[in-house]
Amino acid sequence: MKIAITGHKQGIGKAFAEQLSARGHTIVGISRSDGENIRRVEHTASLIEPCELFINNAQSQYAQTELLYAVWKRWQDKDKQKYIWNISTIMIESPINGTPDGEDDITMSQYRNQKLALEEASRQLNFKNSNPEISTIRPGGVFTGRGDPSTKANVDVWVKSVIDTFTQHENIYISEISIGHTKQSIPL
Repeated sequence: MKIAITGHKQGIGKAFAEQLSARGHTIVGISRSDGENIRRVEHTASLIEPCELFINNAQSQYAQTELLYAVWKRWQDKDKQKYIWNISTIMIESPINGTPDGEDDITMSQYRNQKLALEEASRQLNFKNSNPEISTIRPGGVFTGRGDPSTKANVDVWVKSVIDTFTQHENIYISEISIGHTKQSIPL
């Protein structure tokens, strides 16, 4: 499968790129460090168009949401099934009042609102019940190099959990999912 990933050079995007590439998939990486910018929405959408899965990971103001719409428009009438995984945040579940890791409240509030816009756009497009299939994935406490790693999930373990969740079950559609850190697993 040909998979486009924004922000594929670090954090969650890098872990997706490495793990999916190791499974034999072709990765179309789109990152600033390679001279790309998701704010160039139509250009970025043209890079994504020939792919079957788009992991909409990188965030830059509201460009992540604009890119979702641009790719959806290009893919909506395609015969072959296409998939979009929007990477949001568990922070959308409640307003920002104090932040971990020394972040500025205003900056984090803006980030949260941008992810809320992404999620609402996903719901609107899913309501249209057409190709592509859109899923929202909310990381909660994933260690990507900032903060205390003992209070966050390992990024590689987290990404493997997401991939396994989406690939190990036939004919199961996941519209929205939150996956975060826990101190211990449930012994089932």
